[in-house]
Parts: sequence; C-alpha cells; structure tokens
Amino acid sequence: MKSITAALLLSVATLVTGSTLTIPISVFDNADQLTSVIMTKRYLQRRVLGAAPLTNLYSDTLYTVPVTLGNPPQPFSLAIDTGSPYTWVTSNTCTGAGCQNVINHFNCNLSPTCKVHPTPLNSSYVSGTGVFGILVQDTYNIGSLQFTGIAGVANVDDVQLPPTADGILGLWYYPRIGASTILNVLKNSTALTQPVVGIWMQAATIQGATAPGGEITFGGVNPQRYTGDITYIDCVAEHPWTIPLGGMRIGNTIIPTTGILAAIDTGTSAMLMPKSYADQINSAIPGALQALNLNGLWILPCNGTTPITFTFGTFVANIPYSSLAMQNRRFQVTGRPGSYCQSSAMFPTGVVVPIEEWLFGASFLTTVYSVFDFGKNEAGGGRIGFANLATAGSPPGTNGTTGNGGQGGDTNNNGTNGNSGSSNGTGSGGNTQNAASSVIPASNIAMQAVVLLVAAIAAMI
Repeated sequence: MKSITAALLLSVATLVTGSTLTIPISVFDNADQLTSVIMTKRYLQRRVLGAAPLTNLYSDTLYTVPVTLGNPPQPFSLAIDTGSPYTWVTSNTCTGAGCQNVINHFNCNLSPTCKVHPTPLNSSYVSGTGVFGILVQDTYNIGSLQFTGIAGVANVDDVQLPPTADGILGLWYYPRIGASTILNVLKNSTALTQPVVGIWMQAATIQGATAPGGEITFGGVNPQRYTGDITYIDCVAEHPWTIPLGGMRIGNTIIPTTGILAAIDTGTSAMLMPKSYADQINSAIPGALQALNLNGLWILPCNGTTPITFTFGTFVANIPYSSLAMQNRRFQVTGRPGSYCQSSAMFPTGVVVPIEEWLFGASFLTTVYSVFDFGKNEAGGGRIGFANLATAGSPPGTNGTTGNGGQGGDTNNNGTNGNSGSSNGTGSGGNTQNAASSVIPASNIAMQAVVLLVAAIAAMI
C-alpha cells in the first residue's frame, strides 16, 4: 500500500478547490438482518488493520450516497462507513454470491484514467466471507467534489449486499504515514474548505425499501441541522474515530464507564458492548426481558419513558427511549400484554475477541448531529463533535455562517474530567458523572428483568 500512496498523493487532481457541499443520504432498513451474530461480525471486521482493509457490509440498515468512479463517470450507491478504511465497488467480471444483487459494476477498461496497482485486494474474515480483487486509482466524483483516489474493485465477492448498495464509502481517518484512505487524500489536497465531515442521519421509517436518510456535508457542517454549540472530543490514538465514553445513566442508575472507548461508526445499526454492560443497561429498563433461545437477546416494552443519557466530554446526549427500544423490530410475547421491541444495546455472541471499544451506530447517531474533524488532533486521529439536533420551530443556522460549512461556536474536550472548554477549543474536558444519584458498582446491580425462554415470540413486521 505504501508504494501506491506516494504516487497517489502526488497525483491528486482537484477540479473544485476549497469547496463545501451537502449531499442527501438514503437509508435502507432490513429488520431481519440485525442480530447479535451480525453485530459480532461487524466488530470483528473492525479489528483488521492494513492486511485486510475492507469491511463486509451487512444489510440491516444502510445509509448510502451517490458516488461515481472513473472517467467517464460510472455511478454507484455506496454506504457511508466511518468504520472502514477503504472504498470498494464490484467489478464487471465479479463472481461469487455477493455479485448477484449488485446493480452497478465497475469496468476499469472503460476509464482511460483507471490505473491498476500491483497490490492485491484480499480480505477474509472470521464470518467466512471475503472480498478479493484489485486496487485501482481513478477519479472520484461526490456531488461537485472531484479528486483522485484509491478504490478496491472486487472480482470475487461472497458478501451479500442488498440491491440498494453497490459497496462502501470508507471514511476512516488514520494519521499513519502511507495511509491512502479518502479522508487522508482529501486532507492532503485543497479540495475541501475545511478537513471536516458533518453527518445528519435520519432514523429508518420504512422496512425493506429505500427512504430519505439525512445528509452528509464534506468540507464543513450544516448549521440548519443542529442547535447550540458543537462539543468536540479528541480521538484516541491508534483507534480510528474512537473517543472515551465519560458517563452513562439509565433512569436513576449510573453505570461506571471508566476506561470505556466508543467507536463512532456510521456503518453499524445498533450499539455493541460487553455482555455485562448490555445486561446492566437493559435490566435498568422496567419490564425488560431476555430471551435465552435468541442468544440472550434483550427485548424491551416498545413504549416507555425511562430517561437515557450518554456523556462524551461535556456533551450529554439525551437518547429517546424509542432509540433504545428499536420501534421497527417488534415482538409479542405469549402471556404478556403489549408489544416488545429489540434493544439496541447488544453484546457479541459466537466467536469473539475481548471488546476493545464499543460500537456506537445509527441508534445513537440518529439522535445527534455528528462532526468528524480530521484537521485537529492529527497525531491522535482527529476529533469528533456532537451537537443537539435542530427541532421543528427552532431557528436554524444560529451557530455558524449562513449556508453550509460554518462550524459555529464549539467546545473542545480532551478527556472526561477537567474544566469546560472555551469557545476557541482550548478546554480540557468536563466532569461528566455529576448526577444526584450514587454510582452503583456493576457487581451490585440487581437483574430487574425476567429471564425467559421465549418459546412463542412472533415477529411483527
């Protein structure tokens, strides 16, 4: 990969200089595909660095954007994925089960600017699936943004994609010398006004179909999508787009978070964490049930009012109950009134490795406006910002310049304890565990849920 990078960085050709653009996102939701097994595979994929630079794509919930590759442009619908280092598409000569559903295929022979590199694309995972092929250098177009970058082109694809996605748009940022990810390439060019990506993700409302899913802004943020200041937290070195989790409260229960790292992952639907924490979170919800015959899956009453907060630096994210109890994944339990919804706080099953960092996916990201800044804290891998979403009736654009791109006021947090950051981003964090109730050690939390062998759960789709 290093041999390609030098040539790539020298040949970045940007036709639009210093631009900021906002692109609509589409969302595809498939409730049947969100299981603890798939979430485990997702976690295992993130553990692979360098040798296997691709991420398998599971079709539970996909957020896609239109992208073209080549000259003349060949169109693709790619899933935005901050948990994947590289972009990949499917070749026109592809074989394997994963090629069948893909609508758009890339043909290097049709693009005079396509350059094939000797480094092979070879990615296999614990799940037994894999993507194999070549790496090419060619022209990308994302809206009006044009640049030269590296893409994987799969000749053999065993990963099953839904027909709405042709591959992934890898948005990993890794400040290692020799990295040739899209964000690294853009950072070393003049393509963007700022080395920043702002993301507003809408929750999926329709199952099995494509619907509006928010928007992504390259080169800045969209002030119309958030209110108040953006609070920034420095990423942890060697852990792309990963930040410390400073606090967690479910109802009146405060769960200790010392040492917990959270990977902010747009390619993940729910949240993945060690089983002990998933049990603590879910058992704090009145009426929660655990189904032993579904790998210990937690299901929650679909209707509830339990307050839920996650704290990053000084930013306190108030999570709607409906985001923890996923409303589009419903069950009925024999002998119990009302509907139950699958919990988004999940734990790995099957072949696992120790959880080094939690995965925070769409169930969290749809509740905040998120910013991925790869211009600050370069040695540590950038920083992530959060802001509260703008609501109907709230004045948009009060924290930045008019139109897209203004970052507005912001607070920077470099840790979980310290003084509040100032508006110029020089602060060092804030105390996040200042709730009135006492901290309950994990070993003392009683299981409030009834553990069931749910033999008669009928999915309500």
